[in-house]
Formats: sequence, structure tokens, C-alpha cells
Amino acid sequence: MVTRVGHIALHVADLDAAVDFQQQVLGMVETDRLAGVSYLTCNDRHHELILIEDPHRRGYDHLALEVADAGILETAGKRIAAAGGTVLGGVYDGEPGIDRALKVASPAGHVYKLFCGMQTVAPPPPGDRPLKFEHVSTKVLNHRAEERFLTRGLGFRCSDRMGFLASWWHCDEDHHGIALTLAPRAELSHYAYTFGDLAALGRVADRLKAARHQKCIWGPSRHGPGNNHFLYFHDQDGAMIECCSELAQMQADRYQPRRWSMHPGTINQWGAPPPPRFLLTGFPIAPPQPGRPPWAVGDGRPPETTTATVRA
Repeated sequence: MVTRVGHIALHVADLDAAVDFQQQVLGMVETDRLAGVSYLTCNDRHHELILIEDPHRRGYDHLALEVADAGILETAGKRIAAAGGTVLGGVYDGEPGIDRALKVASPAGHVYKLFCGMQTVAPPPPGDRPLKFEHVSTKVLNHRAEERFLTRGLGFRCSDRMGFLASWWHCDEDHHGIALTLAPRAELSHYAYTFGDLAALGRVADRLKAARHQKCIWGPSRHGPGNNHFLYFHDQDGAMIECCSELAQMQADRYQPRRWSMHPGTINQWGAPPPPRFLLTGFPIAPPQPGRPPWAVGDGRPPETTTATVRA
């Protein structure tokens, strides 16, 4: 059902500070700011990240997943319910940058926004920035129920598994768009961007230090599952970001799904196991709101004809 991973939405305490972090450290650009919400991109899609100013409710709002057309949204409810999920309101339109959407919750309580019709914008000017938003890693207690929801409800397929501790799931050729990690409560572990190469990750670390006097949590190094380079650090509000390059692709002749051992070397092929700061980081799920969220205020322009102005 899902054709690609779209974007993530986060609640932030100070919108200006959160946007500045994404611009200075990652190189993101803002395409729109409406009603206390910033839409940021790194390519020709209207947004790869939504930041919602909300000093009272810390957390991540949803992960957005693109589907082919509005007809799929209209018929998704039964499939979601049969897979153990919950439909949060009906199909709605009017949200900036997309045609229409439907929000659903997984058995663990993670909120997914199924959407269609992403608006395109003029590409950002040349710069050192991500190629796209890539994936999320979520913490869950009941892996089996969550995996059933991903496969039967959303159409994801398993890429790799590491014992009972973690699994990785794809909806397109990228090795994973969603990862599941065993934990005592449901939270966001991290959200990730794709970069061109390992050198680009090093430049991000340089900017993190120069602009924010902040050190990385873990990396750079290379994961086993996914075979990607990685670099982890916290954003302005304490959510963990992963910068990736060379993520494995799921063509049969290039990558074969496998079961990995639970040895620490599985996760870090080059160095030490994950530090406590990485393992203990968790960003809460913001209280879900059924249907069109109150912050999704349109600007009166038809989505199919809008051309957003990119503001660096």
C-alpha cells in the first residue's frame, strides 16, 4: 500500500530555534511557515520535515507515508483495523503541501499519516544538505503486534532482523523506512536523513560543533543491517537525528535479507557498541488528534497549483 516514506512532524518548544538548528546544521530550507508551523525541505518536495510550535506538548506528531492515490485512503480503514491499528478520524484535505490524508495509529500508539499528492517546489539552491528524509526508528514493547500492523496494514516487508531486539522494514528499494527496537515504552528512537557520502556526515559534525558547540552521540561508523554509514546527535529539542549514507538497496542482486546475531558488533561494524546516551534517548509520542490537525492551516492556494517560495 505505502509507496515511500514521506516526512516527519515534530512538536518543538521554540519554532525559530528549531528551524535555525535544521538550517545551520543540516542545511534544510523553509518552504512555508503558517500558523506557528514550519515546512522544511532539502529537495523539490514541498516538505520533508514539519516543525510545530508547541511549548506544552513535547514529542513527535506523526510519520507520513505516501500512497498512490486518494482511492487508497478511502479504503484503507478496514485494512488498518484488521491489522490491529486504529483509524484516527476520516480522510481530510487542506493541509499545506499535500492533497489529502488519513491518520492511523499502530498497536503501540505510533501515529502514521497516509497521504497522497505531495506538491513540488523549485529545488533549493546548491548547498551542503541532505538528499531526502529517509527513515524512523521506533521503540515498541510488543514486536509481534507492531510487525503485523506494518505488513498487513501498511504493506511493509522485512529487510533484516537482529534476534528479538530489532527489525528493519522497507516499502521501496531503501533497506528500511521503519525500524523497530525493543523497549519498555513506545517512543521515537530517531529520525534519519540521507546524505551523499561519508564526507558529508563529517561536514555535518563540523557544523554541529562550530554552530552549536555540540558533540555527536555516536559515529561516524557503519551499521551491519542496512550497511550504511551513520552519525547520531540530538536536535534542538532533544530528538535524535541519524545522518546516513550508502544505505543498502533491496534489489535481489544487491542485498539479501538476513538474520543478524545480537552481538554488539552487528550494529557497529567499525567500532564500539552503542553508548548509553544513544540507548536511553527517546522522544515521546505527542497526544494524537483525530482528523485534520488544528495546526494544519491552509493558505488559500489550491495544492495542485501552488508553487512555494523557498526561503534559505
